[in-house]
Amino acid sequence: MRPPERTRQELDPVGAFSTRSITIGAALVAFIFAATMVVASIDIIANSGLALLALLGLGMASVLVTSATDPYRGPFHRGLHGWVIALSIVATALLAAATWDTPVSFVIGWVGPVCLGLFSVGMSAYRPVREIIAYGSLAAVFMGFISMLQAQSNPVAGVPVPAVVGIHLLPLLALNFSAAAFTGSMIEAVERWRSRANEAVDRMSEEQESGIARSVQQDRVTILNREVVPFFTDALAGQELTPEVRARARSIADAIRSVMVAEVDRTWLENLVDHLRARVRRYGEIPDSSRVVFDDDHVANLMTYDQRTALRALLVAIFDQADNRPQGLEIVIVRAGERCQGFVAVEIDMVDSLVKSRFGPYLAVMRVVFRRLRAEHLQSVLTVRFSYDQR
Repeated sequence: MRPPERTRQELDPVGAFSTRSITIGAALVAFIFAATMVVASIDIIANSGLALLALLGLGMASVLVTSATDPYRGPFHRGLHGWVIALSIVATALLAAATWDTPVSFVIGWVGPVCLGLFSVGMSAYRPVREIIAYGSLAAVFMGFISMLQAQSNPVAGVPVPAVVGIHLLPLLALNFSAAAFTGSMIEAVERWRSRANEAVDRMSEEQESGIARSVQQDRVTILNREVVPFFTDALAGQELTPEVRARARSIADAIRSVMVAEVDRTWLENLVDHLRARVRRYGEIPDSSRVVFDDDHVANLMTYDQRTALRALLVAIFDQADNRPQGLEIVIVRAGERCQGFVAVEIDMVDSLVKSRFGPYLAVMRVVFRRLRAEHLQSVLTVRFSYDQR
């Protein structure tokens, strides 16, 4: 299983998802900038074929950044980050070769560093701060070496080689370090907020324990007052314990026992679905009683608090979207060796883009807490598969 990382996506997945437009915008701007610079100088570039290959590499990096951050895919891990860095460095080398000993070599030398700097801005919400700085610095070394060779072969009049290298690398270093600094401050703010929230939750839990105990006790007393007390009153008022009285006592005992056993056997997931179904009563409708949750081993109770919260939020969104009557809803959770596997399927008659917009934030959170998650929307059926450890 992928270990947790100190990223904005891990600590605040909804916040990271909300900035996905910045990621897409930065990737698109990077490619448009590169294409504009190359096309504007295409008549002067010595080898247009290498320039087009460089554009292809930057286009692949742009697509990788935008697609890998999609909540339906992902997560955006270190390997994908490395591929974006590698493609940007190769594209820089190809552009340098394409413009070798030409008047536009100095101007084209900005393309690779600027694009990678914009890519770093787009990827900053998905990778750790140290990794962003380390990869950006490593790329700056390679790009600086390429710029140095090009400046020595085709020097700029009145500008020393170190100055040319510094001018070329300035956009990359500025954008990379700025993205890392902003991400670091956001991560620290989220960690402070979570620490304070956890302390508040602990205090509230301690304060509510006695109230919950009283509530459970009151429920038991209500059952006794409704069934047992009237029976004892009638039995004491009689002269003897007749077979009818004994039969009624056995019936009450069996009913109470079955209710308590059912409550013990039910998982939090079954209780949640029943609660969501019961919301139709506010409109005078009768809740659906067909079976939805298939969890014979009760492994839903093995989820962590964060996993329960993420799955609960998704189910609430599904019920809200379907006016509390989702069609074809099915939830299956089973053991699979040392792990548990879950499956959620529901009919949603919406176009794919609307489904992603509606359920994207919930899937982004689930992808973080469950680690392994796959979601797809085919033929009006949303399917979410996930797995988790048996803690």
